[in-house]
Amino acid sequence: MRILLATLHVRPSAQAVSLAAGSLKACLPIELQQQTDLIDLFPGTDTESLAQQLLDHNPGIIAFPLYLWNRQQILQLSRLLRQKKPDLILLAGGPEASADSRRVIVEGLLDGVFRGEGEVSFAEILIQFSNGELPSGAAGFISATQESDPLPAAAICPDLSLLPSPWLNGQLPLEKNCGVLWEVARGCRFNCAFCYDAKGHQGVRPFPEERLRKELQLFASHQVSQIWILDSTFNAPAQRGQKLLQMLLEIAPDIHYHIEAKADFLDTATIDLLAQISCSVQIGLQSATAEVLKPLHRNLLPQQMKQRLQQMTTAGITFGLDLIYGLPGDNHDGFINSLNFTLPLQPNQVDIFPLAVLPGTELFDNQEEFGIQGEPYPPYRLLTNRTYSRQDLQKSHQLATATDIFYNRGRAVGFFLQLCHTLRFSPSHFLDQFSHWLQQQNIDQQKKLSADNWQPDEILALQQHFIANQLSSNKRAELIKIAQDLITYHFFCAETVLADDCQPGNLPLAKKTWGKLHWQLNPAVKIQHFHFSVEDLEMVGGEPLEKMFRQLTADPGYAIFLHQQGEVIIESIDQDFARILNQAKKEQTTQQLRQGLDPQAAEELLDFAITQGLLLPVESA
Repeated sequence: MRILLATLHVRPSAQAVSLAAGSLKACLPIELQQQTDLIDLFPGTDTESLAQQLLDHNPGIIAFPLYLWNRQQILQLSRLLRQKKPDLILLAGGPEASADSRRVIVEGLLDGVFRGEGEVSFAEILIQFSNGELPSGAAGFISATQESDPLPAAAICPDLSLLPSPWLNGQLPLEKNCGVLWEVARGCRFNCAFCYDAKGHQGVRPFPEERLRKELQLFASHQVSQIWILDSTFNAPAQRGQKLLQMLLEIAPDIHYHIEAKADFLDTATIDLLAQISCSVQIGLQSATAEVLKPLHRNLLPQQMKQRLQQMTTAGITFGLDLIYGLPGDNHDGFINSLNFTLPLQPNQVDIFPLAVLPGTELFDNQEEFGIQGEPYPPYRLLTNRTYSRQDLQKSHQLATATDIFYNRGRAVGFFLQLCHTLRFSPSHFLDQFSHWLQQQNIDQQKKLSADNWQPDEILALQQHFIANQLSSNKRAELIKIAQDLITYHFFCAETVLADDCQPGNLPLAKKTWGKLHWQLNPAVKIQHFHFSVEDLEMVGGEPLEKMFRQLTADPGYAIFLHQQGEVIIESIDQDFARILNQAKKEQTTQQLRQGLDPQAAEELLDFAITQGLLLPVESA
């Protein structure tokens, strides 16, 4: 009997790891493991093609992890599979199956779902199926034929040491520079009214330290590039988080870590440890209004949070903040206040979400009491709020989109407050002005509505045009070139940090043959024109724009940006070198690159560019 564990991911990325499926497979008896395949599916493929992709394996059982982002397509897929192969056993688990079990079974024509942690129950049910038995008795499992009420309690594994690791068992592949989802604990000690993290089981259960150490050693030996640590409260209590960070430093200090932290438990010792590793830390603020958060079982001490985040900025730690608009008791003015609280703290990213009224949460169960109503189906967005008019929800949506485009995707953390100060705008007013300006531009309306529609270089052009418009309107036109250089500098710095390492191509041994080749600029290298030298910009770039204007002398020219052997290199280059590199943005012969230049100087520049990997050989046209 062929068993498929099929995961529909959000998108192809380093995070597209079938951790849930791998954990289920790791718990199966060896003979069933040998019959089980993990299948990765991605959106953008029509349901008919997905069904055929699965049926090509001739499965007897297919099980799906169900999440908010894939529920609708997976259940549509399940119905189609039922139609094409009626005797196929179809199962589901995950947050959506746990929180909305009955509807999931009916909508997907499923044979059953697993509520809660499914490893042990899944193994029991598959053993029953393989023995020709009707499934029954497994904790948290609901059969389609079962009509008893209330629903069985969600399954929970009280002793995580009994669960085998899918990483150590080899169920999940590891390749050099891949990403890893790393589960270090389950549960949450908090019970926020809008969140499903606790899954009805308040409290945190860490995985055994011995397992975590072995997994981390495995990741390091395979040269994993980044790890998402799956623990929404890793630093609660602070001592637990510090112990984990010390392990990261000891075993795998070269990996980049994505970490979620609880702001209340960010102490000096934790911040000192975070500063010693390569990491990005995401913190859930949700609202800067304590009165809004209190009924949702969240606390906010504004001054303490400011102090801790300022410490993180001083320590050079990259961090982001989460905000939610549409919370009960909040309104558009409250969201504006939250933005004005958040952005002066200089987070690298501000992730803003409309309220989702998720099944299984206190908000979902008590919508009337909270004065809200959410969509009955994913993504469960807020429809109405007693304190938040539909018009204001739309305003918040537009402001959130403007923040995502200009601040997040525009890599604006390094210059945003300088622009606000120059224009005498609050952060929210600056972004509101950008939103209104964007709506007036001759751009496809659909593109204006989502940050996902924009490429980074398009956003750079938007920022340049907008700031020129605002400075001109406010009679500060003399600052336009400085502001545009500042924006451009930060954009290319961010691009360079994310770029591949600049390395020489596969060069022929004989240098005399180079002249027979065609050359092209290494895509990891960026060449950009500036009104002022980048060295001068770096010296005074943190000053107010007015002061920069007084200190800087116009010095137009080109600069080169590249990432080489772990170092970011940013330098001004002379006109001849810039001419060669700019010409090489399109395939050129060495003769074409030398044209119009002093022969000896051109030869030296070409030798340097080729040996340093700035120019790469391509096949002759």
